Amino acid sequence: MRNRTLVMLAVTLVLVVMSAPVRASAAAYDPPTWNPPAGHNVTTVRWGPITIPPMRGDEVGEIKNEIALDGNCNPLIGLITSCRSMKIAKPCENCFITGIMPDLVFAGTDRGVNMDTGGMLHHAVNVNFSRWDVTCPPGLGDVINQLGLLQGGNERFFAAGNERTLNRLYATGNNGYYVKAGDKWGLIYDLMNMTEQPVTVEFKYTFSWVPNATRVDPVWLDIDQCGDSERSIPAGYSDSHWTTTVPHSGTLVAVGGHAHDHSISVSLQNVTRNRYSCTSVAGYAPDSMMGPAGPGAGTDGHPTAANTVTSDGHPNAPLMAYMGSVSDFTTCEPNLAFSAGDRIRVHAQYNEPSAYDSAMGIMVAFVRWR
Repeated sequence: MRNRTLVMLAVTLVLVVMSAPVRASAAAYDPPTWNPPAGHNVTTVRWGPITIPPMRGDEVGEIKNEIALDGNCNPLIGLITSCRSMKIAKPCENCFITGIMPDLVFAGTDRGVNMDTGGMLHHAVNVNFSRWDVTCPPGLGDVINQLGLLQGGNERFFAAGNERTLNRLYATGNNGYYVKAGDKWGLIYDLMNMTEQPVTVEFKYTFSWVPNATRVDPVWLDIDQCGDSERSIPAGYSDSHWTTTVPHSGTLVAVGGHAHDHSISVSLQNVTRNRYSCTSVAGYAPDSMMGPAGPGAGTDGHPTAANTVTSDGHPNAPLMAYMGSVSDFTTCEPNLAFSAGDRIRVHAQYNEPSAYDSAMGIMVAFVRWR
């Protein structure tokens, strides 16, 4: 329950009193903004409404890891988690997505739901139920495998935390995620309410897309790969990781990371080639009390400190709205080749003030298979 306590603390404080410093020298960083190139179509879709219950005593109101999908929910999903039947519109069909700008807003408005308004987009995962997830295919293994078995597909192609990092595939050249006519999309989300009243929200996602591009496909990498993406970590410094083998050769085009408060970085290592392909660094407002409690390892792929940000690239999420909580993760466009059989490892680097039972460390990579 420590995570709930920290969330409530963040909501009740204002940024100017957040005086506990990050205990390592942090680099200044300004996140990129949303600027799809001329000629790219831009379409906004909304998914909802969803009502988040209010707080009960000291417990945050929460909808935890609910699945939303078009059509009727398979009753067996209830053995895994709750399920909601909801229209999940796509921005286009027979097209290539080149960028994604996620957001959570109060239903029927453009007003953002964030720490300053008593809400939190803990995480949201976009799923294409018409394709298999390359690292967690349908089966009897863990939660994501089982979901694929029940729905016929389970490809996780994008994820957002409360920091709402922008997907900017358009920055990598003529690359895009292919959306086929008839693809069935869904969501897995965790939403929080730190107020005493129910709050009705909806997802507002803006996509850039083109009719033709070079296809890239998502690869989900996670310290709890096919489960609920959460792991327990100790107080102080930790480096949690998960390793897999690449099934095919290709090129790594783009990568982005996600973790929670007190994280420093999430990184992707090609163990076989002895190199780090991407280090996605967390960003916090100056003097944030939610930043790392101490330094990182200071080795390859493990920076000593998180970034200090003085702005946020998301047009509907000003830095003040985060109230010191993590507000950014850097992304990478490495354009690096890899081979079938390469061993790759995702690392999540935290420095926690106390033990934490629900740490996340996620990277979504886009690759061009050969």
